[in-house]
Amino acid sequence: MWIILSLGTALCEAIKDGLCKKGLEGNDFLIIAWAWKTFSLPFLLPLAFTTAVPECLSLRFFAILALGGGLNILATILYVRAIQASDLSLTLPLLSFTPVFLLITSPLMVGDTPEPGGFLGVFLIFLGSYILGSSKPGFLGPIKGLFSEKGPRLMLCVALIWSIAANVDKMGLRETSPFFWAFSVQMFIATGLSFLLFKKQKRISPGSKKNIFLLSLIGLFTALGLTSQMLAINIGLVPYVIAIKRLSIVFGVIVGAVVFKEKDLKPRLCGAIIMLAGVFLMTK
Repeated sequence: MWIILSLGTALCEAIKDGLCKKGLEGNDFLIIAWAWKTFSLPFLLPLAFTTAVPECLSLRFFAILALGGGLNILATILYVRAIQASDLSLTLPLLSFTPVFLLITSPLMVGDTPEPGGFLGVFLIFLGSYILGSSKPGFLGPIKGLFSEKGPRLMLCVALIWSIAANVDKMGLRETSPFFWAFSVQMFIATGLSFLLFKKQKRISPGSKKNIFLLSLIGLFTALGLTSQMLAINIGLVPYVIAIKRLSIVFGVIVGAVVFKEKDLKPRLCGAIIMLAGVFLMTK
């Protein structure tokens, strides 16, 4: 069941990424970041109370919520900036590094230790990254070319932050329930982004407040994906769930080519698939 839930998360992630990229054509990046989290709340609220809520939430719960919410606020902003700065097919594959970082963070934070085989997986992820930037000459040219763009650099930072936040999610789930935690952390993130939006209100153009339907779709698929992810994490190992979730990378590369007519699809898709092969080797 956790595999099915993880695949559902991947599909929702890819659709959400395409919608966010589309929304950036007429909206400020902070509006899209805010909508990504805020518009998911109406869909998550009914689910939050389908399971029993602790009568007295502990101080530990609020500490975990503050940590997870703070990390995700930063990651959300960097994520939107990344897909705004570069093609989806160039930025999304960098999320394959999340399971690499999870090999270190999960055993330390929540005691989830994957099976051996991670070293070959890490090599394939490096190889896939190399192919993504293969337009530059020289042995190190592809790597330098890849990170010469702002988008991939920002997305690598997101991968590192999420490798910590995913474990914080599991810690939060142990304090409450999947649906209640999902709603709580989304509410925290939305509140933080609302505060940032309020502070920068004068810099937001009037056109950024349009496209309510598009923003609502972003919220819907975010809620569906997050719900599936929380349920999967609750019954499966964090690195395994996140590894399958990263199938959204291949879906996202395809969305970039079909919807946004991004170029150099073949090498980028090849690189993304090799990186995913590395991810799945790490879960064996």
